[in-house]
Amino acid sequence: MPPKDLERLTRIQQALRENQWDAFVLFHPDNIVMASGMLPGSTHVVAVLTADGQVVLITPWWRGEYARQESWADEISTFDWCRGFSGVEPLAAMFEKLAQCRERYRLETVGYDARMHHYSPTKLPSESFTYDEVKVRLPELFRSAADATNVVNEVKSRKTAREVEKLRLAHHVAKAGVEAFYAHAIEGVREVDVAAEVSYAVLKQVGYSGIRYTYCDPPQIASGAARTSIADTMSNHATEKRLSADDLVMLEFGVQADGYWADITRTVVVGSPTDRQLRMHEAIVAAQNNAIAAYRPGQSTGDTLCHVAWETMRSCGFGGGITHFLGHGLGFAYHEDRPTLGSGESALIQAGHVTSVEPGLYFFVDGVPQGGMRVEDNVVWGESPGQVEVLSDFHRGLSRATSG
Repeated sequence: MPPKDLERLTRIQQALRENQWDAFVLFHPDNIVMASGMLPGSTHVVAVLTADGQVVLITPWWRGEYARQESWADEISTFDWCRGFSGVEPLAAMFEKLAQCRERYRLETVGYDARMHHYSPTKLPSESFTYDEVKVRLPELFRSAADATNVVNEVKSRKTAREVEKLRLAHHVAKAGVEAFYAHAIEGVREVDVAAEVSYAVLKQVGYSGIRYTYCDPPQIASGAARTSIADTMSNHATEKRLSADDLVMLEFGVQADGYWADITRTVVVGSPTDRQLRMHEAIVAAQNNAIAAYRPGQSTGDTLCHVAWETMRSCGFGGGITHFLGHGLGFAYHEDRPTLGSGESALIQAGHVTSVEPGLYFFVDGVPQGGMRVEDNVVWGESPGQVEVLSDFHRGLSRATSG
């Protein structure tokens, strides 16, 4: 059983007090990781966090022992779903267990994660289960059941010291995938085979520093001018296309280790980059660096940081290739709904926020694709001006990494 993240639990209790709720009832995997320190590892898992600091996990019976080993829950309540021919109906069992929690902890008013955030290219399978059948019945159990989605998302947007350490491990896993990408993105190899090598490298990281689970949805590999020019879109899955000499090749992938996520993009050239490609890449990296240097905690907004990056790329002569924002929140999910580094985003960027910083350039001339590239890194915004930890501080060049 890991020690409780008291910094996280204190923030949760404060949010409950401010909203006059007796408890949070949380259904979705990213929120359960935040609340219990454990990746659910199954559908039909619920976390209940009370205003006096109790953490209860409701889980199918086969996850009970894992929950005792991997979570800091004070109580683990299991039900007999999929136990031979005598198993129970899981949604009804969840509802019954919630009723028992209500009585045991005298819960009258609760907030719950009513809505999911779908703005991600890929999802864990259990993230697609909405639990609507249970959520709609919560008013039968509690005097008040309020949509706490915004409150929960705000609470989890600023990571604790423990959570940042977990994110460092997730980025170690991501680094292995990036190294596999650079090693295998060579002439004649199919996009899908590059993706398979990246996935394999990620899965092999189980066991490193106690990591129990890694996950990598099929990485997005786009090669050639036509495919990389539209790689600013959400889904560019690997195909049977073979990489050709002089191709731009882009990797976009989300990596999870024990429920904590990295979101990384790298671009490589099959062969030697052209002068224009090198200048584009230099402009993108400068946009990252200038946005980071401009950061002022509690003063910078997503809008100001985004425009610093955009102006950098414009000053380098590449303004025509700018098509998307600078970054998004992440950590408990591939994409979190806040904060966003984008035009018009007025929310302040604070110490403990974790976001991507992902400037990119994508070009068409008279409708003909010329190619695109992006560099996406993940950062922890710090306590002082310009103080930022780059979690993904590993190779990001247009050529394959060389030893030494």
